Amino acid sequence: APGYYDVIKNPMDFGTMKTKVDNGDYGSGSTAMAKFYDDILLVFDNCRKFNEEGGEVLDEAAKVLIHVPSIFGKACEEVNRGGSKRKRRGK
Repeated sequence: APGYYDVIKNPMDFGTMKTKVDNGDYGSGSTAMAKFYDDILLVFDNCRKFNEEGGEVLDEAAKVLIHVPSIFGKACEEVNRGGSKRKRRGK
C-alpha cells in the first residue's frame, strides 16, 4: 500500500511468519513460541498504526485478535504434547 513503509518501520505479515516457521527461524522451545507470539502482536500493531480508526480493516482485525490468546494457548499445548511424543519415539 502506498505510504506503508513510511508509517511502519518494522513490517511483519502472516506470509513472512509462515516462511520463518518453515525455515526454523524462530528456533525451538519457549523462546521460539515467544518470538512467534511477538510477531503475531506486531502484525496487529502495524495494522492499527496504518489503518484508520473505526475503519473496516481495524474492525475485522479486532474480531480476529480477540481469539489469538486462546488459539495460541491451545497451539502451545499441542506443540508440547507433540514434542513429548517425538522425544519418546526418538529414544
